[in-house]
Amino acid sequence: MEYLQDTFVYHLLTAQKKLVAAVKQDFTDSGITHENYITLHFIFENPGLTQVELAERNDKDRNVIVKTIDRLEAAGLVRRVRGMRDRRSFCLFITEEGEAVVREYWARLVQRQEECLTALSVEEKKTLMALLMKVNDEGER
Repeated sequence: MEYLQDTFVYHLLTAQKKLVAAVKQDFTDSGITHENYITLHFIFENPGLTQVELAERNDKDRNVIVKTIDRLEAAGLVRRVRGMRDRRSFCLFITEEGEAVVREYWARLVQRQEECLTALSVEEKKTLMALLMKVNDEGER
């Protein structure tokens, strides 16, 4: 049997925990959580996305997405618009205030990412990204 510290999963999860903890610090003054930010960013990148599509992209239960959208809408960061083709669905759009939050925290995320990866060269960062994408793609099959 291997030592836990010799496994890929141990190091990947430890790195993830450190990165998420560092990023969460950046959101303490935003009034939203890091998870809410991710949802907000998906809407920013995909205007008109339905709640169902958002749940699929965000890999979240539909009920969780509805509650998240309720919070973001109450904060004035997103708006729901009833679907034109399917009146039972809602399309999601970011507000100007929501876009300002995305832009501010995107800059913080990029900065935090760079701080967390200072030990890696540019080439190593590219390799790490390619490997992580490959592992994630394999997991979706």
